[in-house]
Amino acid sequence: MTESVGSATEEAARLLAAVQDWARTRFDSEHLATGGAECQVCPVCQGIALMRQVKPETAEHLLDAVASFVAAVKSAVSTPAPAEASSRVTPIDVREG
Repeated sequence: MTESVGSATEEAARLLAAVQDWARTRFDSEHLATGGAECQVCPVCQGIALMRQVKPETAEHLLDAVASFVAAVKSAVSTPAPAEASSRVTPIDVREG
């Protein structure tokens, strides 16, 4: 069973569905993100409720932003400090004569 990889939005939707399926088997499905009083303090319910309201375009923009942030951090961490900066300096003789 080989599935093709979709766009970032499609993959995010698949991930959300997998998390919801996992949560339903792990927690009481009658009390999962129902909007009840207990859901107002549960971070799992809050996350699921938020993801239910997010438009696909918004999710795609957020994923692009996260990818850009990760690329920037990776670039900053992997770039060594310039060791040859001193070789770019041209000495100027300021003595007279």
